[in-house]
Amino acid sequence: MKVKSLFAALFVSALSFIFITLSAPGFAEDDDQYIQDDHYFIASEKFTQGYISVSLATMKTPATVETKNEAEFTKINSGEDVWTKFYYKTRILKKEEIKKGLEVIIFEGRNDDGVYCAPENKDEALNNSWFMAKITDLSDMYKGYVTVSGGYKVKIDNMRIAVKSK
Repeated sequence: MKVKSLFAALFVSALSFIFITLSAPGFAEDDDQYIQDDHYFIASEKFTQGYISVSLATMKTPATVETKNEAEFTKINSGEDVWTKFYYKTRILKKEEIKKGLEVIIFEGRNDDGVYCAPENKDEALNNSWFMAKITDLSDMYKGYVTVSGGYKVKIDNMRIAVKSK
C-alpha cells in the first residue's frame, strides 16, 4: 500500500514539474517551421532588391539610441555575436496573405525538383540557410508554389513575413 502511495506521489510530482516547466515564462514553442517566438532573422544590409541572405538569431542586447538603434544578436548556427539594425520578428505567411511584391523570408535548405520547401525538422531549420526576397509571380500558385525575386520557386508553406513592432 505504501509503495502505491509513494509511486502516486512521485507521478503527480513529475507531472507537476513538466506542466510548470512547459508553461513557465521563457519556454518558447516552435511553429510549423521550427521557429520560436524569441528567434529573429538578421541581415547585414537593408533588403532593397533581388534577394539577401538572412541568419536565424536570438537577441542578446536590445537596440537603443546609445547603440545607434542596432541590437546585438547571437547567430544560432554559429554562436557568433553580431550587431545590426536589420532584424525581423516573423511568422508563417498565410496562404490568403500571398500577393505580388510582398517581402518574405524563405528556408533555403531543402529543394524539391527546383522548388524550395519548408524545413522537415528543427535541426534542419536551425542549421541551414534562409533568404529574403519579394514575391514576383503568382501564376503557379495552383501548383503549390510562387516565384520570388531571383527567379526562385518557393512552396506556399515555406514563406515567413516580418511582424510589425508594437
